[in-house]
Amino acid sequence: MENIIETMTANPVYLAIAVILSMVMVFGFIKKIIKLILLTASVFILYVAYLHYTGKDTDEITRSMTKTAEAAKEAVTKTTEKIKESAVKKLEKEAEKKTAELLEKN
Repeated sequence: MENIIETMTANPVYLAIAVILSMVMVFGFIKKIIKLILLTASVFILYVAYLHYTGKDTDEITRSMTKTAEAAKEAVTKTTEKIKESAVKKLEKEAEKKTAELLEKN
């Protein structure tokens, strides 16, 4: 594993290819998540429209969905912060490691 990382960091062409592939994968993942969210929202809107058409009470459903959406937003925010913190820590460790290696070589 370290050989792959060293090869990629030593050769800028490999690094550029890896970055581009990573960006394509992340973009594809985000695109699929957005499609899933839009599909779910569409189904929910159709369900609420059906309930309204049949004369059912939609106020309770909209209140519960608002609470659920707020809870999901908080969970996503917390998860994003944790991911950011772990990524920064990993990058700092790698930077310290590379700095130590460079200082040892000199």
